[in-house]
Amino acid sequence: MKVYKLGRVGNLRSTTLFHAFARAGLYGLILVEPDDTYLSLGYFDNLQQVVDLERAKTLNIPIIRREVGGGTVLLSRGQVFYQLVVPKSLAPFKVEDAYKKFSQPVMETYRQLGIEVEYKPINDIITKGTKRKISGQGAGDIGKAFVFVGNILLSFDTQLMAELLKVPDKELLKSLLDENIGWVERETGRLPDFWDVVELLEKSFRKVLPLEGEGEVPQEILELADKLKEELTSEEALFEDTGRNHKLIKIREGVFLERESLKILRDKE
Repeated sequence: MKVYKLGRVGNLRSTTLFHAFARAGLYGLILVEPDDTYLSLGYFDNLQQVVDLERAKTLNIPIIRREVGGGTVLLSRGQVFYQLVVPKSLAPFKVEDAYKKFSQPVMETYRQLGIEVEYKPINDIITKGTKRKISGQGAGDIGKAFVFVGNILLSFDTQLMAELLKVPDKELLKSLLDENIGWVERETGRLPDFWDVVELLEKSFRKVLPLEGEGEVPQEILELADKLKEELTSEEALFEDTGRNHKLIKIREGVFLERESLKILRDKE
């Protein structure tokens, strides 16, 4: 398995590429930054309940449905994606154990950036002191591969995120996001270079996986990724009835907002 350090890419390839890798049986670690701003819908998310479609259309924000779990997220520049596509034999059988194992290199990277973090089951990494979510992750099987994806948040636009989610009081949502979401620039006052973060991630992931050398993405994989964009952004994919009823908006693990009553629910920590 190789490491694919791609830099900044557009055309939603920052999501479609890991799907193409998995569909084609190409394994490795992809490190990439989106050149576009878009919403990534979780595999089980109900689009019409979760997203303010009118606002997304007005702001010209594309939406894509990914084939792994986790919630709906805003993706844009200022985020370093780590996307692990491995044979299922290299991943723990229980998805909870996979999250815990593959979160370790990410946590090590944050610590090297000067931020103390902890793992918050099942798929969040939060700052130790302020308890802010600083990385959300998703995982699942695609074809014969196990896929684990997430991001190092260098910067983040809570205002835009609040505008794009479907909730009666967007100012309340924004205040909750401000309280509970962290990013590197906010926590440290510094904005690291993408390539410096990539180097840290690569070294950390090499400690837990048999990664050998660097690779270039084959042309046929790029072409497959662009074909998958049409599939994953189609009305059929986006408006699929997943059977899920989203009464709560997850701000982070342990903090939720009731969509209709606007009641804030917090677990004891």
